[in-house]
Amino acid sequence: MGNKYDGNLKDVEFNILWEGKPCGLLQRFLTKINLNFTTYQITKDELIVITGFFKRKLNSCELYLLKDPDLTDNLYQRFLDISTISVKVDTHNHSNDGHAFNRVIKLKNIKDGSKVRKLLRDAIEKDVMERQITYFDKV
Repeated sequence: MGNKYDGNLKDVEFNILWEGKPCGLLQRFLTKINLNFTTYQITKDELIVITGFFKRKLNSCELYLLKDPDLTDNLYQRFLDISTISVKVDTHNHSNDGHAFNRVIKLKNIKDGSKVRKLLRDAIEKDVMERQITYFDKV
């Protein structure tokens, strides 16, 4: 009974490791006037993307399902010192020909992208280790 949820919201853990918004030219302007409605969050066990104003949408994915966070930046992004982080979601779904359907989550126009990518990679690894998931469990 020690781990049972008793209805007290103060007991819910929501440790945010990082939170950010897209930082392209347009997004910077929209943030200044409080109209940038996209937020990215990395918690100790989820990657969360919040979008929308009239209809707010929260998409989350458990960290242990994520793999291979990659960083890309084009000339425009290098000029603004931002980048895009792409991370694959291991869905365990396969087509008839045996290829996996892999969804990709993109965190676009992130400031300090290499630091955020490393933080995400370390958080994924920590979550996998805490859950004692091996590579064979994920296949």
